[in-house]
Amino acid sequence: MSDVFEESQALREREEPFVLATVVAYKSPQSAKPGSRAIIKSDGTISGWVGGGCVQPIVLREAQQALKTGQPKLLSISPDASHTDDWHGVESYRMTCEGGGSLEIYLEPFLPKPELLIVGDSPVAETVAQLAELLEFKVINDPSQIKESTYVVVATMGNGDEEGLLSVLGSKPKYFGLVASEKKSRALFDYARDKGYTDEQINSIRCPAGLALGVETMPEIALSVIAEIMQLRRMQTAEAPPAPAEAIDPVCGMTVATATAKYSTVFEGRTIYFCCLRCKETFDRS
Repeated sequence: MSDVFEESQALREREEPFVLATVVAYKSPQSAKPGSRAIIKSDGTISGWVGGGCVQPIVLREAQQALKTGQPKLLSISPDASHTDDWHGVESYRMTCEGGGSLEIYLEPFLPKPELLIVGDSPVAETVAQLAELLEFKVINDPSQIKESTYVVVATMGNGDEEGLLSVLGSKPKYFGLVASEKKSRALFDYARDKGYTDEQINSIRCPAGLALGVETMPEIALSVIAEIMQLRRMQTAEAPPAPAEAIDPVCGMTVATATAKYSTVFEGRTIYFCCLRCKETFDRS
C-alpha cells in the first residue's frame, strides 16, 4: 500500500494522469480486500492489486474511460449485477470468474490542472488569470510550454500586440483567443501574414475572444473569455468517448477487449475472442 501512495504522489508531482482504484467492499471468495489499491496509468499499465482474472480487464477498461471523462465511479462486480439503472455513478458487471465472489471498486481519476497561457499584462489579462486560478487552472506565461491541451489567451490590448501575437501564433493549442477589436485584429492579422503566417494558422484564432454576453467593462470582458474557455472544456468532457471494440467470451460470458485479447480462434469465418486459455481450449474442444 505504501508503494501505491508513493507512486501516486510521484505521478502527481510529475503531473501525469492516473486512476487510483480502491476496493471498498467484497464477498468471499476474493483475494482483494477492502483497502486494496492499484494505480492505472493512461498507457494501461497497472501497479498494485484490486483483483485478477475477469476483474482486472474491467478495471482497466473503466479506468481508461474515467481518465477521458474526469469523473469518478464505483464498479460493482457480482454474479447478479445487483445495481440497477437508477444508480448514478455506478457501473455494474456480472462476475464471470470461476472463483466467484463479488467486489466493489472505487475509481478516482487524478488529472493535471488544465494549463492556461496568458499573453499580456492588461487589466483583462490580470482578471482572466485570477478567475482561472479560482477555477483551478494552471496559469503559465511561457509560450514554449504550449501543448495541444493548453488554452491560450492574448490580451496585450495595445502594449506589445504584434510581439505578443507572434509569440504564440503557429502553435496548436486547444483554445486560442485574442482580445481585440475587429479593426485592431484585422491589422494584426495582416501583419502576421506579412511575416509569413498562413490563413489556416490565423483562422484558428477566436476573435474577439469570449462569449457574446454584451460585455462592456474590462472585468466583464475577462469573464466572457473565461466563460468561453470553461464552455469548451465542459463540452469536451461531456462528450462520450468512443467505446473500445469488445466481444463476449462465449464460454464464460466475460467482455473482452478485442484490441488486446490474447486468445482467439476463427470459427465459421468469424473471429471468436476469449478471456483466457482455458476458455479458448474449451471452445476449441466443443
